[in-house]
Amino acid sequence: MEHARAMFSIISLLIAATFAALYVYIFSLHTEMEGSKATASKVSAATFPAEYVHVEDFVSDFHAFYNRTTGYGMINRVEMGAQEKQADAASAYINVFLDEGVEHHDLKVDLQAIKLIATSDLDEADVRLLHRYFHDLDKSMNGYDHPDTFGVTETFGGN
Repeated sequence: MEHARAMFSIISLLIAATFAALYVYIFSLHTEMEGSKATASKVSAATFPAEYVHVEDFVSDFHAFYNRTTGYGMINRVEMGAQEKQADAASAYINVFLDEGVEHHDLKVDLQAIKLIATSDLDEADVRLLHRYFHDLDKSMNGYDHPDTFGVTETFGGN
């Protein structure tokens, strides 16, 4: 009986730890990172969980989302509802960044291009293109270390 109680306690602790880790992971997907040149005020897109002080942080977080949901051949199994929600968030954040003022001309052009794609009726090709924009911007702005460059951004010198 004592052995059963001990096992039950251990299992309960493991389950609690798993849920705690899951909670931290889910709510840390949109956390802020350090560094920047773009803007000094916090950018919040109302119903979305993160506030960004810097465009670089926004780019990094959104690139991470696309890596998780479309990378490594997952584009053919993409869940469009989640992609549309992310595109809406991207558009909302970009609106605020543009309103606050983006000094770098090429970055402004890239953000406007992302917004144009994000506000269209998304299909898999659009989602792939959004991923590529965020990928190249992340390489250019944050030093994201990956051998591929897609050449879709003005900022990275692709267009």
